[in-house]
Amino acid sequence: MTNRFPLLQNLTQWITRSQTATQEKDSDKPAIDIWAYAEPAGEEADPLQRNVLQWRRLITSVREPLDIFPGQPVDVIGFVHRSFPETPQQFVLARRIIRCCLADTVPLGLAIHTATADDFESDTWLRVKGNFGTVPLRNRPTLVVIPEQIETIPEPKKAYINGVF
Repeated sequence: MTNRFPLLQNLTQWITRSQTATQEKDSDKPAIDIWAYAEPAGEEADPLQRNVLQWRRLITSVREPLDIFPGQPVDVIGFVHRSFPETPQQFVLARRIIRCCLADTVPLGLAIHTATADDFESDTWLRVKGNFGTVPLRNRPTLVVIPEQIETIPEPKKAYINGVF
C-alpha cells in the first residue's frame, strides 16, 4: 500500500530510521551512570578532605600505623555499620566502595570509639570530626577515631566511593 503513496512511504522510512538510530544511540549508553553517585578516591593531601577509602589506603600503606596516626585530625562521612561481634562503645563508619560496578560494592570503614555508640542506629548517615587514637581491644592497642563531634546528616548524593580508579 505504501508503494502507491510515496509520501507515506517516505514518512514510514523516516520514522523507522529515526527509531533505529535512537535505539542504537541509547544502547551505547549505560542504563545508569554510576559514577554520578560515587566520589573519587585519588590521593588527598589534606587529612580533613580524605574519605574512608583514602584513609584506609593510607593506614594500610605504612608498617606501624599506631606510631603514625594517633593525634591526626579526621573529618569523614559515612553510615553506621555494625560488625559482628559488636564491640562495646564502637561502631564502624562505612561507605560502599565500587570495585567494578554497583553489584559488587563492599562496605569499608573506620572504627569510631565513643561512649554514645549505641545511640546511633545502623545505616544512619553521620559526619564525624575528631582525631585518631588508640584503645585496647582484646588486650591489643587498636587504631580508632575518637570523635569530638558527631552529626547526623542526610545520605549524600555521592553515597558511594569509586574504588576502581
